[in-house]
Formats: sequence, structure tokens, C-alpha cells
Amino acid sequence: MKLNFYFLILLEILMFNRVNAQQDLDQQLLHINRQIDSIVQVKTQRFKAELQRLNRQLQNKEISQQEAESLKKQLAKQYAEDLDYAIYKLTGDLKRASKGSYVIDSIVSPQTAYHIRRVRMYRKAYYDKDRHKNQHTFAYVFLSIGLNNVLDRDKVESIEFSPYGYIQSRYFEVGMDWKTNILHHKAFLVYGLSFVWNTLKPTGNRFHILENDTVKIVEHPYELERSKLRHIWLKIPLSIELNFPDSESGHLHLSAGVYGKFRLTTKQKLTYYAGGDSHDEVLKNDYTMPNFAYGLTGAVGGTDWSVYANYDLTPLFKNSKTHLVSLGVKWRL
Repeated sequence: MKLNFYFLILLEILMFNRVNAQQDLDQQLLHINRQIDSIVQVKTQRFKAELQRLNRQLQNKEISQQEAESLKKQLAKQYAEDLDYAIYKLTGDLKRASKGSYVIDSIVSPQTAYHIRRVRMYRKAYYDKDRHKNQHTFAYVFLSIGLNNVLDRDKVESIEFSPYGYIQSRYFEVGMDWKTNILHHKAFLVYGLSFVWNTLKPTGNRFHILENDTVKIVEHPYELERSKLRHIWLKIPLSIELNFPDSESGHLHLSAGVYGKFRLTTKQKLTYYAGGDSHDEVLKNDYTMPNFAYGLTGAVGGTDWSVYANYDLTPLFKNSKTHLVSLGVKWRL
């Protein structure tokens, strides 16, 4: 009986604290809602006043009809950007007040709910203005993974007869990009430094040999469990990135450019069975790969990711017309 009495007291205390916490949350939400509604009213009034001023200038023939239309479009765009950004900053308080989630219910007015949903859709479109609005150059660490293969004599159809496996030949890159704003956050010069691991795995029971200064892929005398040619590069890319922040799906970009890379090391790793035992070999050789190579790169993607393609203009091996091509996905961390 005494235990039940203490349990009821504890339950009442918990319920009281929960009610108080909910009331505090409701008060914070109501306060933020009033702030958002106030911003909407003030900025809308300013927009209308500026619009009336342009109409008066047009009536007084101080500006032409064409100039008036152009100025009205610029004014409307600036109004929308200022309004969205102001609400975006307040939704950070709304998120903290609701403990990590946006609360849109009867507490928030329908007009405010509309603006919050619009900001959530467009918040990445303005490319983290709160972080980058005053920055001219900023940096990202990135990670890329993908697949390698080769084209023979620059012919796309030659990949169908490639001597390398499509899934087993992989690409890995880690590095840092610097982005410099060159056109109102709509175009950037992107440059960086990265380390690239390329792996090429011959199909079948084959491996690479160097014969008379020429690289050949031949059958191995024993059963191969692993046959990989790995080459590591220091890469320096340079490209132009075009941003499309007005997309409803978020920030989108297209980029194209060039890169140069310096070969750091080349190894062939073999694992085979002979005499009933497994043997591992690591063969260090440049296999006539150039010390410096260059190529073309292109990408399309969202705010923090992109799908890219790289194509080496420099032949992969000496005395050959084989060119390395890579396709993958890149993440900015």
C-alpha cells in the first residue's frame, strides 16, 4: 500500500514536469511563429513600397517599360531570397525548440507552416548562405569510389572487349577541394589535391608481364586466386563548376575540367596455388606507366555529392594506345 502511494506521487511529478515541458515548448513555438509572421509582414510591406516607387518612376517616364520590368524581376527575386533566408535562420531555433524535429501543427499558423516547408525545400538551394555568404574561397574534404577500365584507341565500343573485369577493377580517391567564387555563387573555380588508388584486374587466369618494353596480359602457369595491378597517383584537378540553386530538388551543379597526376608507385599483386600451397607475390615495376599523366574530368550532382567520369589522355602504358577511364561517385564530407 505504501509502495503504491509513492508510485502515485512519482507519477504525478513526472506528469507535472511533462506538462510544464510541453507548455515551454508551446511558448517557444508561438514566439518563433510570431517572429516569422512579423518578418513576412515587414518584408512584404517593403516589397510593395519599392514596387509602388518603380510604378511612379514609370508613370513619370523616369524609366522605360523595359527597365521597369527588369527592375521588378530583380526586386521580386531579392525579396524571395531575403524572406527565405530570414525564415531559414529562425527555423534553426524552431528545430532546437522541438528537440531535433520541425513541428508543424495547430500551434503554427498555416501561412507560417507554408514558409517553413518552403525553406526546408530550398535551404540547400542557397548553398549554406549562413556559412559561406561572406566567403570567397572555401574548402572541402572529399571521398570518391568507383570503377576503372580502359578504352583502346579512344573507341568507346572497345570497352566491350576490355581485358579487365568491370566490377573487380576499382577506383578510390581521397583529398581536398578548394572552391573560389567567380560569379555570384553561380560559378566556381575548383582546384585541389588528392591521392588516387587505381586497381586493374585482368579477366580469366591472367597477369601482366613486361616483354621488350611492352606490357602484355598473358595466361599464368598456375591457378590464380588474385591478380591485380595497382597504381597510386598524386592528382591535381582544375575545373569550372556551375551551380543551379533554383532547383526545387536542392542545389545542383555541373562541372568540367582537366587534371594532372604524378605516379607514386605501381605494384602487381598475385596469389596462386602451386604444389598444393598458396603463394603471394608482390612485383614492383613501373610496367612502362608514365611518371606524369593528364586527362579530362566531368561531374553532375547535388550539394554534397556528384557522379563523375575521368578519362586519361595519356596512354596507360608505353607503346600502347590504351587509355584509363573511371566512373564513380564523389562525396564532400
